[in-house]
Amino acid sequence: MKKEDVLNLMTNLPPDLIEEADLDAPAKRHLPKLARAGLIAACLCLALIGTAAAVHYMGVSIVDGDNGVIYLQGGVAYYPYDSLSEQVKALEGVRKTASGRLIRAVPSWQAAEDFIGVNLMDNPLLDASPATRFGHIYDGVGSPFMVILSDPELSSARVYGCYEIGEANILVEANLFTDRQAALQEDWDERFQGYDFSHIEGMQVSQDTYTAPSGLEAQILELTRPDEDGASYKAACSLNGIPTIISVDDGDARAVLLQVLDAFEYTPAC
Repeated sequence: MKKEDVLNLMTNLPPDLIEEADLDAPAKRHLPKLARAGLIAACLCLALIGTAAAVHYMGVSIVDGDNGVIYLQGGVAYYPYDSLSEQVKALEGVRKTASGRLIRAVPSWQAAEDFIGVNLMDNPLLDASPATRFGHIYDGVGSPFMVILSDPELSSARVYGCYEIGEANILVEANLFTDRQAALQEDWDERFQGYDFSHIEGMQVSQDTYTAPSGLEAQILELTRPDEDGASYKAACSLNGIPTIISVDDGDARAVLLQVLDAFEYTPAC
């Protein structure tokens, strides 16, 4: 299934969390930060014990909504606004699109992490993979790597990275939520992404769960249609309280998806 066939329909969510599914690119980053990731996870675990967020932080769930909409929910930890970089607070290099989106294209995943000031993920397999040529297109902006800010208050931020492994195209999306998200929307149910496949004739959607050797648990959507030879996949997991979606199509998509999940340097939250 081609990426342009997949339309994400978000309902009852902030407009900045609505998007069209796209795919592709790589990340050249500095040294692995597994120790740092483990420390962050431990600190967040201690900070969230006894709160409602602690329950959701443990993993992402697939929830069936009305009218055939499939939602991804939970796996969220609220990062302190004060922990973000001064660059992102000042909106350095951010452009505002005609529709009001706040977007900054960056040259690599590491550059996105440096801009935000948070280590979003560590995955040596993706680090070693090339970027796709055209990357992800969002609101008219195209780049293999980009940061999309929900609002000037920085209640949330999304980072996209596009990669190629063999014939497979890979899109990684990390969703970072800050403590300002909880303050702005107290009734938010943590449904951070939704998909509507009803407009695609003959689309078959199945769900599965996968646990990587590291203990990382992922919820998987397999998408097949009669006029395509193979299936495409979306896997959702929580990396230190950052809900992350990996979309793969073309090539041996499922095998590549599992390789990517297995390559995450992951430390259980608690």
